[in-house]
This record gives sequence, C-alpha cells and structure tokens, in this order.
Amino acid sequence: MADPRMRGGLWAAALIVSGILLLLFNLGVLAPYAPWPQVVLICAAVAGAVVLFATFTRHAAEWWRLIPAWTLLALGGIGALTLLPGTERLMAALVFLGLACGFGHSYLLDRAERWWAVIPGGFMLALGGVLALSAVIEEMDRLTAILFFALGAVFFLVYWLDPRRRQWWALIPGSVLVVFGALVLTPGQENELPLLRWWPLLLIAAGGLTAYRSLRRPQPERLELHAAPNTTTQRKRTSSPADSPAPRPRLGDYTQPAPGATVEVLPDIED
Repeated sequence: MADPRMRGGLWAAALIVSGILLLLFNLGVLAPYAPWPQVVLICAAVAGAVVLFATFTRHAAEWWRLIPAWTLLALGGIGALTLLPGTERLMAALVFLGLACGFGHSYLLDRAERWWAVIPGGFMLALGGVLALSAVIEEMDRLTAILFFALGAVFFLVYWLDPRRRQWWALIPGSVLVVFGALVLTPGQENELPLLRWWPLLLIAAGGLTAYRSLRRPQPERLELHAAPNTTTQRKRTSSPADSPAPRPRLGDYTQPAPGATVEVLPDIED
C-alpha cells in the first residue's frame, strides 16, 4: 500500500477494533457466547500475523513488522489457553515469549547491525520464563534469583555472540546481575553475607580490565603534513645588492599563490 495515510488509517482501525473486543472480553460481556469469542480472537490474531509476515517478505527493510507478527501469534496462543483452566500465568508468559521471538527473528536476519535486539529479546524471554516458572515455584526469593541470573545471562550472550569481542562492556552489567542473584539466595544474617561486602571487587576488576585493554590498544598514527617553505620571505630577508646574482631556484620552490586561493572579481558588463 503506497499511501502512508491509508496504511496508518488501517492500523488505527485494527488497533481500535482489537482494543474494543479485548475490553469486552475482559469485562465478561462476551462470556455468554463462549467459546466463540475465543475462536474469533484466535482466527483474527493468526490472520493478522500471516498478513504481517507476508508483507514483510515484500518489504524486507521494514523488519519491525516481525515484532507485531509474533505478538499476534502469541495472542492467538493466549486465546487457545483461555479454553483451558488454570493457565493464567502461562498466558502472561506467552505474551513475553511472542515479543522475544520478534526481536530474535529480527536479530537473526542481520546479526551485525541488529545485535542490540538480543537485549530486549532476552529480557522478554527472561520475564516470560519467570512468569511460567511461577506456576511451579512458589518461593519469591528463588524466582527473583532466577530473574537476576537470566538477565545477567542476556548480557553474557551479547558478549559471546560477537566474534570480535567488541561488546566487552556487557560483562559488567552481566556480572553485577549475577552477583545480585547470588545475594538473593544467600542467608539473611549480616555476618553470613560475604558477597554483600566483597562484591564491589568485581567493579574494581572490571575497571582494571578496562584500563588494561586501553593500554594495549595501539595509538592512532598521526598524519604528517609536509608544506613547501615560503621562499618569498626568505628571499626578501637574504636580499643582496643589485649587482649580486639572483639565487638559483630549487626544485619544488613555488612563489605564486596556490591554485584557487585568489578570487578575481569581474566588472559588470553594461548592455
């Protein structure tokens, strides 16, 4: 669709209609007609995802279409889970899983330029995984520690996926998150928390590693500029009497202005 206004109008209409249907579904207005509202929601979400995937194949530069496409597939899965009892936490996890698939798909299409997509995609996957595990694990401390470990692993993955190791900075937040995850699992007594007192050593080690890498980096080469000497002033200073012979010119001497350094103003031509 070439007209951006028409395309924007269709997107606005789709969002408004979807919002109204989901609001009616959440308020229980469509509950007497179950399970047909869920079936309609599943079909509409899958159809929208198919349309976005199809348009992406024609406009590969608009990679952002992958994110709503995978999100719509996740919404279709949520509609299917509503038909099963006791799946509320899995429904919330499925939304984050769809977002993670969207960012991961865009990263796989261009790993060099879209390396950043690993961070939001990994965060969405970590949140979705923790929400899914909350249906099995009841201890909040364990869930919090798992979340910190998963977020730290995302930054380690950013560092590991770069073959040239240019994203070394990702090791710093990754290490801090892993340390905080370990702190959550440590007993609560003050005298039993050695990590709470000594974890800043990781920051000191990271600073030392950064300084070491900076010192090992070769200095940029300076560009040397060779300029011809100003022979005009030199000749004026070393001028001899009129009977002395003129100095012999040397190879490379140039006493005239540089080409393009002067501007000649032409007089107006009257008709």
